[in-house]
Amino acid sequence: MMKKQFLILAWVIIIALTQSGLSQTSDLQAFLSGKKTKYFTEGHPKAKGINISIEYPSHWQRFEGERPNIVQTLKSDASDGLIRMCIISIKDQPSFMKLFSSEHISDAMFSQEALKEIVPEGATFIKGERTKYEGQPGAWIIYVRQAERAGIRVESYILMHMFLYSGKLIGMECSVSALANSGAQVEQEFTRYVPLFHLIGNSIIIHDKWKKTIGLTDILSEKYGEYWIINLIFSAIFTWGIGLAPPLISRFAILRRPMSKIPAIVFVAIFWFLNLMFFTALGSQSKTHGGLFFVAIASYYILRAGWKKYQINVQSQSQHEHIWGVSREQMRQDQNKVQSHAIPKTGSEKNGQEQTEHTNETDSSKRGR
Repeated sequence: MMKKQFLILAWVIIIALTQSGLSQTSDLQAFLSGKKTKYFTEGHPKAKGINISIEYPSHWQRFEGERPNIVQTLKSDASDGLIRMCIISIKDQPSFMKLFSSEHISDAMFSQEALKEIVPEGATFIKGERTKYEGQPGAWIIYVRQAERAGIRVESYILMHMFLYSGKLIGMECSVSALANSGAQVEQEFTRYVPLFHLIGNSIIIHDKWKKTIGLTDILSEKYGEYWIINLIFSAIFTWGIGLAPPLISRFAILRRPMSKIPAIVFVAIFWFLNLMFFTALGSQSKTHGGLFFVAIASYYILRAGWKKYQINVQSQSQHEHIWGVSREQMRQDQNKVQSHAIPKTGSEKNGQEQTEHTNETDSSKRGR
């Protein structure tokens, strides 16, 4: 299947070259005719455990990289004053990037604006696009730069292939260079070599990817980063903390009582929508937002918790107040009745009573004598 795709790509490039009027280079002709060599990084001390293979024209020379992250340098004949070569590099990603998934990293690194910032200082970005290599997120860019070393100034046109895999940034830098102001047609020669450089980039195969058994840990690492356990815990705390804060505050700090069914549903629906907008604005890649769905369910039960008991208490209190109100009213009525029976005595009645009491006292004194 891979061989068939490669042949199709090669045929498209040949047609494009024919239609554009560009002549094929001898290196491109050799590559298309099958005169190519495959290089494997397996076992190389600078490969950092990565095993990839790359094809290049057989007559090119191969040299060991002189710098820490340069695995190999593949170079064509430079007898005409033009240097045509490809450099294979494998770099460790910074430690903090292990907290993020490959998708998040690629979104940050390979956006159109980010690609313009990747080029070295002093270089000029020409064009670039996001793509994939063996299913891994990556990009290619073309830029031009002039570099000076020990008084020698060199002009280079470069096509850079790069992609992420297993915590590494793997690069293939193909270029055409010459001494600045030497009169060499560097740009024109680079344009002729671009099809070959693309074919070399397309020949990359990640052998580790197809040999190792992919388990749950690998899937989670790819999705959430190498420290996926920490990421999942932090994500859960962040999502549930923000999602449950409004119902908790409303239930226990503001209302201080349960909420009835319809208001609770309206409350949950409004804050689900607000949370969806909030997490989408933060760059959430979830298509279903299942976490927010469960947060909404939990919010509903928080708002409704204790509703039946609350209703019973309200009804009991209402009945108690009704009974107490009736009792108080009855007491008032009884008091009024008592007061109505206790009629005040007139002045004549008081005098009569005093006269009777005086007569009784006189009779009692006479009997005593």
